[in-house]
Amino acid sequence: MLNYIKSELYRISHSKGIYIFDGVCAGLLLIMNLLLYAIWKDTPSFMYATTAFAFNFASIFIGVVFILTIVMGCIAFGDEYKNRTIGNSIAFGSSSVKIYLGKAIVSLIISFLSLAVVLAIFIGSSYLLLQNSGPDVLWEFLQNYLVNSLILVTGVLATLTLCFLFGSGSAATWGWLILFRGLPIVCQLLGLKFSFFIRLNKWMAAEIIGAQVSGNVDDLNIHWLWQTQDGLYRTLMSGALGILVFLAIGIVGMRRKEM
Repeated sequence: MLNYIKSELYRISHSKGIYIFDGVCAGLLLIMNLLLYAIWKDTPSFMYATTAFAFNFASIFIGVVFILTIVMGCIAFGDEYKNRTIGNSIAFGSSSVKIYLGKAIVSLIISFLSLAVVLAIFIGSSYLLLQNSGPDVLWEFLQNYLVNSLILVTGVLATLTLCFLFGSGSAATWGWLILFRGLPIVCQLLGLKFSFFIRLNKWMAAEIIGAQVSGNVDDLNIHWLWQTQDGLYRTLMSGALGILVFLAIGIVGMRRKEM
């Protein structure tokens, strides 16, 4: 499996997709900081040209990062069925389950590296261009991503698993959106009549990640769900259960799927 992982990392590192994706994400965050800086220089009384505002704003959109895990899963999958490379891997002695697990490891490696690079550029530009609000806001920003990391991993693995089961990135994308965006809406509607679905909806990953208890980005004083004891427990458990469920589905599905 190690050779397969190395070959996949080599393939992805020599493709344009991952660099374009990272460049767009980092570029948008950099543009935001540049705009805040430009407004501040033009209007010195502008109160939002601070690292506190930038980090809170980026933290609010962690739900968007969760959706972008679809892209990372599809990049790792790389149209295996369309290009028929999976057949070559099996022919050289790799089982379908090993291929799936190898892809899962690769997807997590490239996702971690991509997120690290984008956040490093964003944090560096924030401190370079904006007023420093102190180390506490940076630590809270990093904590937000650290605590929600299991949910982000769930998003990547869900995409990869659906890619293998459905055979294409487009079908996996629709499946992902139905599971993580459509299902919570259905639970909310059913919750109007059945209380069980209200409780179930509180455990949905898409409803947990980025959820706030109080505050807003304007007053720079946001209290996140994960900062409460119950919220932290639900955040970690939702992510851990999601990882186990999709890994199990992927392994069982690949064993039964005809290649």
